[in-house]
Amino acid sequence: MAKLQIFLPDGTLVSHELADEKTTVGRVADNELQINDGSVSSRHAEIEFESDAFHLHDLGSTNGTFVNGEPVTDAVLSHGDEVRFGTVETVFHGEEEVPDQPLPQSKSSAAEVAQLSSRPPEFISSSPIPKNVKEKDPLAGALWAVAGIGVLAFAGAIAMILGMTSGL
Repeated sequence: MAKLQIFLPDGTLVSHELADEKTTVGRVADNELQINDGSVSSRHAEIEFESDAFHLHDLGSTNGTFVNGEPVTDAVLSHGDEVRFGTVETVFHGEEEVPDQPLPQSKSSAAEVAQLSSRPPEFISSSPIPKNVKEKDPLAGALWAVAGIGVLAFAGAIAMILGMTSGL
């Protein structure tokens, strides 16, 4: 039986069998497949079995319906298609699954550890972000010196005032 595997944003994986001729998908409870996510419209899409194939119809959703990364309003689903409702990812599994194929045999090769590593002499950084190099600002040093003199002058003035008032 055909089904949708739904990858919810919280990491939960849910499977929904497409048993009815028409399955509505949306955020509200009156849909056969309810996906409670803000990116899914109240009545987002429907999946309909017609002419021996599953057809996906977007119902004018706000955030769109996508099949294999492409926005669609109507599409015929094939086994393994990645369907996205808003930002919620799903995978369509048709009734006829592709038989498992064995993995190709890999050639083993030994990795060699490098003895020396360095940047090639003709290497030029193509990064658009400039290198963050701290340069000493001569004006900053002068400002610190003036601030220090100001603090000393203020402390001296306070000492003089206290000295004059204690002698009265």
